[in-house]
Amino acid sequence: MTLEKLRACWGLTPTVDRNVALVEGFLKGKRFADLAQEHDLSTSRVRQIIERADRLVGGGILTEAEPSKASPRTEFMVDYPYVWNLAQMHRLGSVTPHHFFTELERAGSLERLVDKMKRLPSRARTTRELVRLVWLKERGQSPWPAMKRSSIAIAQPTCTVDHPDRALQCQLALEPALQQLAERAAESGWSEDEIANALLELAGALFDRDGTS
Repeated sequence: MTLEKLRACWGLTPTVDRNVALVEGFLKGKRFADLAQEHDLSTSRVRQIIERADRLVGGGILTEAEPSKASPRTEFMVDYPYVWNLAQMHRLGSVTPHHFFTELERAGSLERLVDKMKRLPSRARTTRELVRLVWLKERGQSPWPAMKRSSIAIAQPTCTVDHPDRALQCQLALEPALQQLAERAAESGWSEDEIANALLELAGALFDRDGTS
């Protein structure tokens, strides 16, 4: 359970696997020096990671004492493991989940936290946005706003099906709408490579679905 709590706390940290492995090794009786050599770190760095892990779970790693019951914050982290991914996906920052869990602990439940944020609209904008996303997730609703239909009309074909320029004409008809879609995706934070690859994958999936491959 201790390792699960730590993995939830370090969810967005690039070194989460290494840090958890360090704690696991320490709990199995390995010394700081042995862990440092095993993971190519300094002994002091290993000690810092273990001490931080001990603080995150409320004690029980560095000593034989039972974990502290003072704060259930890490319990909430285990219950909502996807919060870190939501924050990363929506570019809310890695610190925001910590604020979310602190506020959730104070409120006592997600429902109370949602009500609290509604009554305090000026408080912690990024935290409030994460609360909204988690609330939608819990209710099975999509966190993404509904996309408006494109206002660009698609030109109708003016040549016969067997005309040699038919394919080119179709490309020219779709290009404005496709360009608008790509621009909107870029405004939402997607890179040009990501947009291009996504469109290729979607086009391929549509082609396969129609059974014309």
